[in-house]
Amino acid sequence: MLRYGRICMAAAVLLLVGLASSFAQINPFRTSGQANGLNKADIGLLSEAAGHVNAKDPIHTGDSEDWSNPESGNSGKVTVTRLFRSAGMACHGLLYDLAYKAKRPARTYTANWCKTKSGEWKIKS
Repeated sequence: MLRYGRICMAAAVLLLVGLASSFAQINPFRTSGQANGLNKADIGLLSEAAGHVNAKDPIHTGDSEDWSNPESGNSGKVTVTRLFRSAGMACHGLLYDLAYKAKRPARTYTANWCKTKSGEWKIKS
């Protein structure tokens, strides 16, 4: 009985790790609380801007999309920084520039995105 409990516990941990990893594909800016200074609406607008850039065909270095949330005062820009191939997939790097209304320094983040065989864009780990 003890062994069965350990197996169930291990399976639950693996499931939670898998769910956390797939959520990161959707939202690379997820943090606990508001540590990164963005609220849910900001992250939605930022993700939408990245989606617009990813939807361009063809994608070029320098392509960009601005976003702004009048309610929070936060804004930013998503810009393609490079094009490359990885494991046979078309990929590009995105630079996320974030500007905050609150007194905090502007931040930048980068993420590499690759187009899978099924045609969807995923963050390359």
